[in-house]
Amino acid sequence: MKRSSLIQAGIVAGLIFATAMCRIFTNELQLWNFTAIGASALFAGVILKDKRYAYALPLFTLFLTDLFFQLFTSIQGFYGGQMFFVYGAFLLITWIGTRMKKVNTLTILLASIGSGALFFIISNLGTWLLSGMYPITLSGLMTCYAAAIPFFRNDMFGNFLLNTIMGNVFYSGVLFGGYALLKSLVLKGQQQLA
Repeated sequence: MKRSSLIQAGIVAGLIFATAMCRIFTNELQLWNFTAIGASALFAGVILKDKRYAYALPLFTLFLTDLFFQLFTSIQGFYGGQMFFVYGAFLLITWIGTRMKKVNTLTILLASIGSGALFFIISNLGTWLLSGMYPITLSGLMTCYAAAIPFFRNDMFGNFLLNTIMGNVFYSGVLFGGYALLKSLVLKGQQQLA
């Protein structure tokens, strides 16, 4: 295996571990949806050259944490067809990352906000279509989206939508900012050696 492939595999493995631990930790604190999965999907889409690794990142992270929840907690990890909408939303976020041509603070901020909103729309579309809780009408869809917005006492930012968006913004800042800092330190170290 090439050195660059090993480095990418290491980055992906590290991100899967860190993102999984974040999701488990925030669920333990009852900070629902304030996770790094969306940010890591976006980050992987932008940064990783081998896009197979980029798309594998959110899938493996979700699967491993869903398995953990199913086996070791009272949280239902696997919950039927609706979860395919969740998995699909994160794959779409990765795809968005792969299409970003200009990567700077503004584009990352906009992509993290947009991908948080996109996740909200897609995941709740799955709830509307497959849960049987809402009629399959426009009114039923609007009721489903409205039901997903209310204030939850334990949510850090007050609701599902805002938690998802603020989680994406925060963790995107951590991932992209940390990556830029690390990259500048490595380049600076290489220049000093030359």
